[in-house]
Amino acid sequence: MKLIGIIFIVITGLVGKAQDVKELSWYDLAPKVEFDDPFTRLSTEQLHSLSQIAKYREKVAPIDTDSRIKKQTKIDSLEQVLIAENVNIDSLLSLRAKITQLRKEKAEVVNDELDSTEISISGYLLPLNYVDNKTTEFLLVPWVGACIHTPPPPKNQIVYLTSEKGYEVNSRFEAVTIKGHMQLKDKTALLFLVDGSDNISTGYSVLDAEILKYGQ
Repeated sequence: MKLIGIIFIVITGLVGKAQDVKELSWYDLAPKVEFDDPFTRLSTEQLHSLSQIAKYREKVAPIDTDSRIKKQTKIDSLEQVLIAENVNIDSLLSLRAKITQLRKEKAEVVNDELDSTEISISGYLLPLNYVDNKTTEFLLVPWVGACIHTPPPPKNQIVYLTSEKGYEVNSRFEAVTIKGHMQLKDKTALLFLVDGSDNISTGYSVLDAEILKYGQ
């Protein structure tokens, strides 16, 4: 009976440990940061008009009088249209710096609840080094082409990975599922490209990750 009890405890412990692994989506890595962004309520045309008004106000007026008058006439027309559409131009322009900073924070904030947890997440593997078709250092990104063919995702949408035994890769952006111990750790990884290199900021790390082909 004592032996059976020990076996039961061991099995229960293993099951509990397996259940502790969190299967994550990329949405889990980017917690919601709520704030009122008045620019999201503007149409594309309104945003364009507001941008032109802002650029005109920030620039020194042209020396040529005719050019200045023509430009001012155009800006006055844009302002009149926006005012007729109940767009508060001065208020929005005064909020630009604040909203830009809030958007940046939203793009970079990480999920504190994921620190020091066992996780599983699927994505695309972007190798950082190669040794005999194997790589020991990677980035996991949410879409094909990220960091190379498209701008890097925000740092809360990139996971820095290492693998002690290495992982054999045939091409960039191989679909994989990774498992391991997640850490909240800012890191800058050097990614070598055909035409140079780029520093990629990451907000999450999984060291010595288990890497499986997607679907296995």
